Amino acid sequence: MHDTTIHAVTIALAAPAGRLPGTPGHAAARAYLENRFAEIGLAPYEGFDGYRHVYATRGRRQMTNLLGVVPGTERGLVPILIGAHYDSVIPAPCADDNAAAVAVMLDVAAQIAAEPLRRALVVAAFDAEEPPYFLTRDMGSTRFVTDALVGQVHLAAIMDLVGHAVRVPGVPLNPDLMFVAGAESHPALPGLLDDLDLPFAAVAQSRVGDFSDYAAFRAVGAPYLFFSCGEWEHYHMPTDTPDRLDYSKMARLAGDLGTVLRRADSIATAYHCQHDLLDFEIASLERHVGADVLAAVASAMGRRGYRTSADLDPIIGGLRGGLR
Repeated sequence: MHDTTIHAVTIALAAPAGRLPGTPGHAAARAYLENRFAEIGLAPYEGFDGYRHVYATRGRRQMTNLLGVVPGTERGLVPILIGAHYDSVIPAPCADDNAAAVAVMLDVAAQIAAEPLRRALVVAAFDAEEPPYFLTRDMGSTRFVTDALVGQVHLAAIMDLVGHAVRVPGVPLNPDLMFVAGAESHPALPGLLDDLDLPFAAVAQSRVGDFSDYAAFRAVGAPYLFFSCGEWEHYHMPTDTPDRLDYSKMARLAGDLGTVLRRADSIATAYHCQHDLLDFEIASLERHVGADVLAAVASAMGRRGYRTSADLDPIIGGLRGGLR
């Protein structure tokens, strides 16, 4: 477990002034991350002399994605990518959104650097995820995919809002619950989520929409997984501070993600291989949420059950505790 390191990185990034693009806090976060990339021993991404992927928005503001690589042991294999955005939406700590995910990402990168995969691991700290750039062509992950990505990715593992306990008023959920979207993007992906430490409830992207950097990879048909605890009462609020996060949960997530990436290293994937996830969603939700809870939420939502996609849509809406 690496909760001490994850805590330290989160604290370092979640400064009171925040990380709004163009501010001193944003520049300080960028410099800190570059130092952490170097300490881990990451190499620059293909075609770059350093870690910075600099681009200009339509408003001529300069943004900077940070890209590093843990080289694989076998050359020529399509790389895996792990990513999280480092900008903030307001001038406040924004610890869960998204310093926590960046800290977990760096911990996973250090794990892999200590024992490399066959495939290279691209480590991406994306800029400009938050409004007004969200889901525009200037979003950092979108500009990486359109301007900087060399070839394809074997799997994109993206994180956002991963540091808090999951609580939905009136619903008895395990606070360690994590949601994972995107397993429908390739038939091999559900198997990566078996027997992990944390409980992972699978949810199809179509039920939650695009609300983080995975949208850029989904748009081009790449295999992806998105990990999140969902929104909570401190989402986009000044009260999103480091003291409210669950660092034990974050450390367990880092361990699980290391396992997922090592499993992904040996499977075959391809672009544009979406498949029906309904049966896996139901089995995952029954295992980690509980059939009795699902039935109770279904009843509260005016549904007779949860066995069809039409029934599951509003139930997920009732469960997600703020997932858009």
